Amino acid sequence: MTTAPSTPSAASGPRTRRRSDGSPSARTLLLTVLGEYVGYAGTDRVWSAAVVEALRACGVEETAARRAITRLTHEGWLTTEPAGRFTRLVMTPRLVRLLASWTARLRRAMEETPWEGTWQQLLLRVPAAARTERAAVEEQLAFQGFGALGQGVWIAADAGGVPALRELLAELGLAGGATWLTCRTAGESVDGSGGFVEASAEDSGAGSGEASGGSRADLALAAQAWDLDAVRPLHTDFLERFAGVRADGDEEAFVLRTRLVHAWRLTFDRDPRLPGVLLPADWPGRAAAEVFVRTWLDCRDGADRWWARLDEDPRGAQRG
Repeated sequence: MTTAPSTPSAASGPRTRRRSDGSPSARTLLLTVLGEYVGYAGTDRVWSAAVVEALRACGVEETAARRAITRLTHEGWLTTEPAGRFTRLVMTPRLVRLLASWTARLRRAMEETPWEGTWQQLLLRVPAAARTERAAVEEQLAFQGFGALGQGVWIAADAGGVPALRELLAELGLAGGATWLTCRTAGESVDGSGGFVEASAEDSGAGSGEASGGSRADLALAAQAWDLDAVRPLHTDFLERFAGVRADGDEEAFVLRTRLVHAWRLTFDRDPRLPGVLLPADWPGRAAAEVFVRTWLDCRDGADRWWARLDEDPRGAQRG
């Protein structure tokens, strides 16, 4: 028997926060563990004791870990499944979709954003009474790399987040107020060649056109939509925390990978992952991406081994 989920308080996902000392909260780390070791592995359930022990390894006390589990359960993101003396946590379909979108965003951030000179554009009309829904959509727009040009006007260079945003708008009943376009700027290219403008409604959200470098108009548009000077410290801080860090043993590999993924995901709230031609030559995001990939690969196997032992069926150990 499973517990009945309640309606989540935020349409886009569980709210996450950090503790007063700047470290991740139990709730935030719980979501990272579920996404990285449960959802990423293609399953939707995990032993509750395994999650508690995983959070303990990351510095979270058992009481705080169980409280975080209880909160996500009460909010309808998790259900429980008794198995003898033990309990399995089951991610609801809503949480499975959310964590899958986080994983997809993480993968896109590991690679250079494709660029053919085409911007994704969203014109969005949200009823004044739908304040909660508006906040949820704006949160996910930022997470998926969209920047605001004005009231209800959003752009992105990366088309990868469009399907998830379409799904969210439909889920919230706001799809009727959304108009999706692709567009190209008009203006002189950085190399002096002429530019042009083109706008069209797109069902797929994917851009098309011949490969193009960044024009002066593109650079100006990016500067209008995003404050890259405010984003830069996210990457420099990430580099300071993780450059050159190595794990000694499987448990340390698990902790390092968990904290690495968590820190990398938090950069998505601010960094639109613009194509290289629209970024400064000294942009630290390039080095941060290299550190992320290298460190993740270095600790992947050890972390997987430790998690596999942790998530073994406890009923077998009980019978033995």
